[in-house]
Amino acid sequence: EMSVAPSFLSGFRVEGAPEVEVVFGDSEFFKRHVDRFRALDKAMEAARRSFSRSVQAAVAALGHERRGACPVDRVARSFYEARREGETYRALGAELESEEVLIQQLDDLGETAALTPDYRWKVNQVAGRYRQALVDLKEMRLAFQTQLGGELAHRGCKQAELLARGADLVASQAPVAEAEPPPDSGGAGGKPPRKPGAEPPAAPAIPATTITFYVDNRSCAAGQQVYLDGELLGEVGSSARAAFQALAGRHALCLIPGDSPARCGDPGTIRAAFLHDGWSIGLDCARN
Repeated sequence: EMSVAPSFLSGFRVEGAPEVEVVFGDSEFFKRHVDRFRALDKAMEAARRSFSRSVQAAVAALGHERRGACPVDRVARSFYEARREGETYRALGAELESEEVLIQQLDDLGETAALTPDYRWKVNQVAGRYRQALVDLKEMRLAFQTQLGGELAHRGCKQAELLARGADLVASQAPVAEAEPPPDSGGAGGKPPRKPGAEPPAAPAIPATTITFYVDNRSCAAGQQVYLDGELLGEVGSSARAAFQALAGRHALCLIPGDSPARCGDPGTIRAAFLHDGWSIGLDCARN
């Protein structure tokens, strides 16, 4: 029986720490690994975006027919592709982790001093980019399990069946199933003729899913203003927890204390997050 538990749920893993065997002063060796890290980071970002599109397409397909049996043919390909992109992200992440460990070891040995300024800047970005990759992986797991998995369970969909059917659809290069078009209003005979040279109508966009997320401000005496993608979404009162709604996906989130002169966009105010239904962030003012 096909396993439906994607390995990307287990996170990154390095099989043993990489060995650093480098003659001191060999900056080209160091630069090759920095370049490899950045190439992996870019490939992982592309996989993450593709994963997000597939999850949203699967959720939209489930929402198109709210009653009846699981729409296997409509959702299978998007579900399969979301799982595949999650696997790709995790596999690339394991290699990214190996490069991050090696780069940090070289940095600890003082090899960064031999690099040009642009590569020293790139080395300084490695730790932050690796931490962000871990955060993205966690949020992808939650989107796959909680957001999409909950919708599938509600509709009685069997994930093993979806994976098998999705693999068949991808292998056969079958077109993605689309929603039925609305009744034609151009006359009794069907669609009105298209003018010569006119462009065909664009395919309808897949609607994004509205989700609810939470900001927990119960440990803070001051209220917090909540900005999403630069726009003020609302405010959380002091010692309170509040719910907000947004479209599922990746957003820039700012939490600014009501008595602070800081503005969203100032250094250190923006948090990148993949928002899904039930996502929550807690503020720990007791540490300040």
